[in-house]
Amino acid sequence: MKLIDIETWNRREHFKVYQGRDFPYINIGAELDITQLLAFSRHHGLSSYISMVHVAHMTALSIENFLYRIQGDAPVKLETMLATFTHLPSEDALFINVTPPFSEDPIEFNRLAKDQIQRQGTAPCFGTRLDNIVYSTIPWIQYTHFVRTVARAGVDSNPKISWGKYFKRDGRTLTPFSVQVHHGLMDGQHVGRYFEQLQARIHRL
Repeated sequence: MKLIDIETWNRREHFKVYQGRDFPYINIGAELDITQLLAFSRHHGLSSYISMVHVAHMTALSIENFLYRIQGDAPVKLETMLATFTHLPSEDALFINVTPPFSEDPIEFNRLAKDQIQRQGTAPCFGTRLDNIVYSTIPWIQYTHFVRTVARAGVDSNPKISWGKYFKRDGRTLTPFSVQVHHGLMDGQHVGRYFEQLQARIHRL
């Protein structure tokens, strides 16, 4: 990772202001059309959940601010970033966190993720790392808003991305989708750009 020179950084004042807040996060939720993602997953015999993780992570990798983190009290920029996602080994099991090697190819990423799930079994693999985004789903609820936990308010700077129960409207399949980020590292415009690029990426599958 690379230390950001805060004295020349265009976010210097924003960073300092939001570092002093008790809960310096923004969480934006919107509906996402996943019709094409489901069709793509069915066609290739893939997990639609893992496919969603992949397309969401590819979008995050394309926006610089999603690579920003806070180490100590200083802003840094990651060179690489992994996708960690929650997984239920069975209906009555506790969830685990899975962090497979990342591939830009969605079919290969599905394979790597399933291999990692099999190797990991029921080991939860909790731990704090800067170089990831944690993805999760709540497939039982067509929620309207969802705020994620943070390791320590103001210090935890990793983006957190979630989605809920799929639903139909006008022949399309949609899902509620939420993005939670540290406001010292990005603003609503960056999250808005994320949603726009994610929807466009799904339509191109």
